[in-house]
Amino acid sequence: MANSREIIKRLKSVGNIRKITRTMEMIATAKFKKAFDRAVGSRPYSDKISQMVGMLASGDSGSDHPLLQVNSDTGKTLLLVITANRGLCGGYIGNILRRTNKEIEAIKSDNEILNLRVSGKKGLQYFKFINTEVEEGYQQFDDKTSYKEVEELADDIISLYTQKKIDKVKVVYTRFESASKYYAHTVNLLPLTDLAGEETEKTDGMNDDYIFSPSGEEILNELIPTMVRLNVYQCFLDAIVSEQVARMSAMKAATDNAEEMIKSLGQLYNRARQSQITGELLDIMGGVEAMK
Repeated sequence: MANSREIIKRLKSVGNIRKITRTMEMIATAKFKKAFDRAVGSRPYSDKISQMVGMLASGDSGSDHPLLQVNSDTGKTLLLVITANRGLCGGYIGNILRRTNKEIEAIKSDNEILNLRVSGKKGLQYFKFINTEVEEGYQQFDDKTSYKEVEELADDIISLYTQKKIDKVKVVYTRFESASKYYAHTVNLLPLTDLAGEETEKTDGMNDDYIFSPSGEEILNELIPTMVRLNVYQCFLDAIVSEQVARMSAMKAATDNAEEMIKSLGQLYNRARQSQITGELLDIMGGVEAMK
């Protein structure tokens, strides 16, 4: 059994760790509330634009738009992976990387050329460690990421696709549904052919009831790139709020474990102290008996 001094040192160390994890939990909770409002608040807008694009694309207006066309010239697939700049968030990053590895294997098995782009220091460190080439890395995106910052990235992707330098675009990120449900997910960003087909079923020819001014084609030329930008932005917002939830849960678990350790160490200290007192009493009694 460790002596009382060693136990006291451990108690102080665990107590300091508990303070840190508790503080980080509170910070993550505050950031989660802000990120949640942003992620949930933007969804109705992006969903409505997707519905409008699907409605217009179901007719002849969007049939010639380059983002609705399937490219097959290069055999390249751009894979954008959204990780995080900081750790201490449980299995959040590991889940994304496992999903990414599956996507990379699928791309290679289809004999396609991988164009890998990674957001987040943790993801960049991982791919550097496993010697996987990253075409472009991004470290500027954090919990305060704005639409303007993501717009530049989305415009770059749109430009590559319209110039037919890539055939497909996929995004691996953590999809947020609730504080208790968030998971690594892959979305097919480009081409938008699937979206047009899905929205055709939902709207069921509703575009016949509308008169467009300017023409549907002109509206699509504005809406389709905007929709792609919003989809990328929504992926980042979901990733941000999911990261904060994961960190909040991880820090809460660490704080709870620290409290259990403190309780266990307290009991151990009491036993060690009682043993020490008993030993001292025995020494005193032994001295008294020797003096008789």
